[in-house]
Amino acid sequence: MRPDIKQTARATRAYNFHSHTPYCDGRSPIDEMARAAAAAGFKHYAFTTHSPVSLGTPCNMPYAAVTEYISECERLKREYAGRMTLYTGMEIDYLSPQEGPHCEYFKSLPLDVRLGSVHFVPTQRGEYVDCDGRFERFASYLHDCFRDDLRYVVEKYFGQVAEMVALGGIDIIGHFDKIANNASQARPGIEDETWYQVAAGSVIGEIIASGLPVELNTKAYARSGRFFPDRRWWKRLADAGVTLVVNSDAHSADLIDAGRAEAFRALAEDGIAL
Repeated sequence: MRPDIKQTARATRAYNFHSHTPYCDGRSPIDEMARAAAAAGFKHYAFTTHSPVSLGTPCNMPYAAVTEYISECERLKREYAGRMTLYTGMEIDYLSPQEGPHCEYFKSLPLDVRLGSVHFVPTQRGEYVDCDGRFERFASYLHDCFRDDLRYVVEKYFGQVAEMVALGGIDIIGHFDKIANNASQARPGIEDETWYQVAAGSVIGEIIASGLPVELNTKAYARSGRFFPDRRWWKRLADAGVTLVVNSDAHSADLIDAGRAEAFRALAEDGIAL
């Protein structure tokens, strides 16, 4: 059953549409994630394991595991019926017009929730590099793969997000400015630079035009005090009628609801009613 994500986000806080399992880089068994979600009081909860990609990364689910993953999600949906509505989903990586949520493979899967995200950025030579994760790794990739051209990486990232939004096939737009996490460590203050604001503003315009809901990702809050998208963009999105969906992006059961209370409090402080 596919949820009405906008309606759910406006009606209750007892939801989470972004979480991971050991089928990708999640650390807690899928049953444990479901138990933690129920204990946290969620009424709507989606498993969104990282989708398979042609690159075959350790963080993404292998194609060979997809059938088993979907079967496990369906089993848990039956087990929790009447107590909590569970959804079979994926966080689908956008790489290119040839590989992303819009492609027939993902459209053919019986998914309730399709969360579209960008993690991989093509280098100047067309090789895809994961620009998420630890800063130390990103710094190494920036030097070795991107010729230390941070502006190229950031602008290409936002370009990838814009392409993904335009091509469709998604229900929620995932952490659309996550590149800021590593870029701001590589060059503090980068988010205040004019070209950065133009690049981010351009993709926000595409997002607004799409009418799609945008996740407010709280995963990094406890560690860095940051949300994605950055708080500076919330009012513009909300004023344009974009639904903000507060997701924890949980990779372990103990973080099932991490940062969400703080995000809701910050939204209220900014006068944003969901």
